[in-house]
Amino acid sequence: MLSVKPRTGFALPELMIAVIVLTVVGGAVYNGLRRQQQVFRSIAAMVAVRGDVRDAAEVLAADLTTVSPLDTLPVARDSAVEMYSTIAATVSCDSAPTYTIRVPPEKMERRLLLTTLLATPDSGDVLLLYIDDSSATLGAPRWERHTIAAVGSQPSGTACPPATGFTTAGDATAPALVFTLRGPAGSGVRAGAPIRVLRRNRYSLYRSSDSRWYLGSRRCNAFGPSACNVVQPVSGPYAGYSAAGESGLSLRFFDGQNVLLSSSAAGTHAVRIELAVRARSDAWLHPGRAGLPFRDSASMSVALRNRD
Repeated sequence: MLSVKPRTGFALPELMIAVIVLTVVGGAVYNGLRRQQQVFRSIAAMVAVRGDVRDAAEVLAADLTTVSPLDTLPVARDSAVEMYSTIAATVSCDSAPTYTIRVPPEKMERRLLLTTLLATPDSGDVLLLYIDDSSATLGAPRWERHTIAAVGSQPSGTACPPATGFTTAGDATAPALVFTLRGPAGSGVRAGAPIRVLRRNRYSLYRSSDSRWYLGSRRCNAFGPSACNVVQPVSGPYAGYSAAGESGLSLRFFDGQNVLLSSSAAGTHAVRIELAVRARSDAWLHPGRAGLPFRDSASMSVALRNRD
C-alpha cells in the first residue's frame, strides 16, 4: 500500500499571494519613509532660511548701531551700505603724543576694561583721538581723526607703565597695542584721552559665481572715494536683487523728521535705517507642496546712536 507524504512547501498560488502581500507592505513602508525624509528635509530648509534672514538682520543691525559720526554713510543705496564701524575703544597712556599712541593692555590684573577690541586694528583703519584741552581746541572739544600707518605690540611695562596710573606691576608682561599714525596728534591730547578705532566696511547684496545672491562684506579704504577689497560672503543665499523693493536685501534711509531720503542725501542726513532681508529655499519638499520654495523675511528699524 502506497503512503502519501505530507506537503512541506508552498503551492504556487500561495507563493504568489505571499509575494503580493510583501510587495504591498514593502511599498507602504517605503512611501512612509520617503514622506518622512521629505518632511525632515523641508524642516531643515525652513530652519536654514530662517537662520539666514536672522543672521543678516542681526549682523547689519549690530554694525549700524556702532556707526561713527565720521562721514556717517559714504555709500547708502537700496541694497548696499558703507559705514565706519567702531572696532576698538581705549584710552591714551601718553600725554601730548606725536606719531605714536600707546594704550593699556586688553587683559589686566585688576580686570579693568580700558581697552576693548571687537576686531584687531590694522594699518589703514581710522583712529579718533579726543581732545578737550580748551587752549588747543579754542574752547570746543573735538574728535581728531588719523589714519593708522602701523600697529605693533609692546609689553605693558614699556608701553603703559604703572607710572601712568592705568596699569599695575602685575600687568608688566601683558601685551599692549602701539599705534603709529600717518600724521602727528594734536598737542592738546592728555593722558587718558578716549580713543576709538574705526573700520570702513561695505555690506551689499551681490550675485556669486553660483548664480545665487548673498550678503557680502568688503573692507574699504579709510578716506576718499570708495575703493574696497574683494567681497566676502557673510550669509545667504537670499532672494535676488529687484529695483521694485523686493530684493534679498532692501534698505531705506530716513532723516530726523522721518522723511525718506535719496541715496545722495542719506549719507549725511540719515538718522534711521529700515532694513528688510528676504530668503527662500531651493525647493519646498513637504508632501503636497513639492517643488515650491519656502520663503521667509525679517525686517528691522535701526537708529544711528552715534549720529551728531
